[in-house]
Amino acid sequence: MKSFEFCNGEIEERKLLLEALKININTKNIISFVGGGGKTSLIYELGNELSELGKKVIITTTTHMFMPKSNVVLTGKRCDIIKLLNSENMITVGMLCDEKNVKLELNQLKNEDTFSNVKEKKLNKIRGLLESTATSLIELADFVLVEADGSRRLPLKMPAFHEPVILEGSNLVIGVCGIDAIGKTIKETCHRPNLVSKFLDVTEEHIINENDIAKILLSDKGQRKNVKCDYKVIVNKVDNRESFEIGKNISYEISKLGTDELILTTFK
Repeated sequence: MKSFEFCNGEIEERKLLLEALKININTKNIISFVGGGGKTSLIYELGNELSELGKKVIITTTTHMFMPKSNVVLTGKRCDIIKLLNSENMITVGMLCDEKNVKLELNQLKNEDTFSNVKEKKLNKIRGLLESTATSLIELADFVLVEADGSRRLPLKMPAFHEPVILEGSNLVIGVCGIDAIGKTIKETCHRPNLVSKFLDVTEEHIINENDIAKILLSDKGQRKNVKCDYKVIVNKVDNRESFEIGKNISYEISKLGTDELILTTFK
């Protein structure tokens, strides 16, 4: 992975995401991720960087997230979390999404395969712990990394009234979007397109541009909603020269709105 930090008109490549985010590794931190365009990948990248430095990391969610293949505690029991942390630096904690959580609208189902595929995806997700349990996780680890809302794997979103669910005690919230939203209509690229069009005061056929992304990332009605701590912005999927130039344009738009820091990331 590569990270590029834009700050006060200067561009610097950073070897580690935690360097770009200016995270103090010697202080316990709860870091919540909101938005779309690769939150889960960024969470595990940051978790891996911290764990390789010998830090104990717990990854969890306050909503739902995909379950990794290993090092997962699904009981919610403190003793089980401590036991796995004794042998692993990075673990994921949550509760299994069972059959009761599989909600389907019959008019969306075309055949039996559709039902099976959707059910399998639901059952491969985990849901959050009770809030009291989740907030106490920082007592057991150096870092708690939280996926604090969902985007249905779309690059851009506006939060609904019940979102995001930022874990109490968060020291940093990171707003994320995918640069691949640029040049596409709200309808085809945004989660909750009706809320995006309402916020931007345009139709759902409007084509997303750099100014739109800057507004959504920085608005307290957008990705900055409910943030009561430090806040940083990541634009992900900057995978080539063309998207890097678009990222520069987003940084200029963000600076117009009073923020001089932006991080661009790519996993390619």
